[in-house]
Amino acid sequence: MYDQLEATLHDAFWEAEGAGAELGLLETFLNDHPGTALELGCGSGRLLLPLLEKGYFIEGLDNSADMLELCREHSGDHEPVLHQSGIEDFQTGATYAAITIPAFTLQLLPYEQLPAIFENIRRHLHPGGGLYITTFIPWAEITGELEEGEEFLDHETYFPDGRTARCHTRFQVKRISQQLIREHRYEILSPDGELLETSDSTHHLTWLWPREIAKLLTDAGFTLQKMIGDFESEAPCDEDAQIVTMMAEWQEDCDPERLA
Repeated sequence: MYDQLEATLHDAFWEAEGAGAELGLLETFLNDHPGTALELGCGSGRLLLPLLEKGYFIEGLDNSADMLELCREHSGDHEPVLHQSGIEDFQTGATYAAITIPAFTLQLLPYEQLPAIFENIRRHLHPGGGLYITTFIPWAEITGELEEGEEFLDHETYFPDGRTARCHTRFQVKRISQQLIREHRYEILSPDGELLETSDSTHHLTWLWPREIAKLLTDAGFTLQKMIGDFESEAPCDEDAQIVTMMAEWQEDCDPERLA
């Protein structure tokens, strides 16, 4: 769950990094699965709103009221359909041509809940519906390239009025259980360096090896269609990839129960 300051600065840091490399992959995926889609963990709409602007029919779901409010504020002439719910047990009462979990959102969820989450996603898909997932492997933290337990400046950007936004991060790695614990301190400083606002948060992430995700998908009735490394759509996912994108489909003959 993001509080108001973290939600606002999360958005500012993403904007400072420019257009998302992931957007093109999402467009290709949605073109292959025409119809209404649902983004799980849509946040402030960083990916959802550009897709709406391009004419895609996509709804959003997030557990943070502050993030959803930012999404509405940024939506312009659009009126996005947004659902406030956790991914663990969401129910929208509808089925979709595609469901997306971009931007590493899946890794914020407890590993032991993933089988039930994938089954719930399957129940929210039309027959032949697609599932899009992006995860990352924190090689720098795993290998010790970044020093564990030491705080570092993770993000910094500037507002037009001269204020500075910063995010300081410290992390802990649990290699056997594949967990990355990140502690963030968000700050806004005045033009002369005075601290105006601050907020702390801790995120528990699980990194997943591609074969683990593939097995979870297969067990839930999905067929893996494509795996891409580092957003390079024309290149195979190699052993050194940091970002892994998977695209899968659910066919009705694999199935179990559907939504009523």
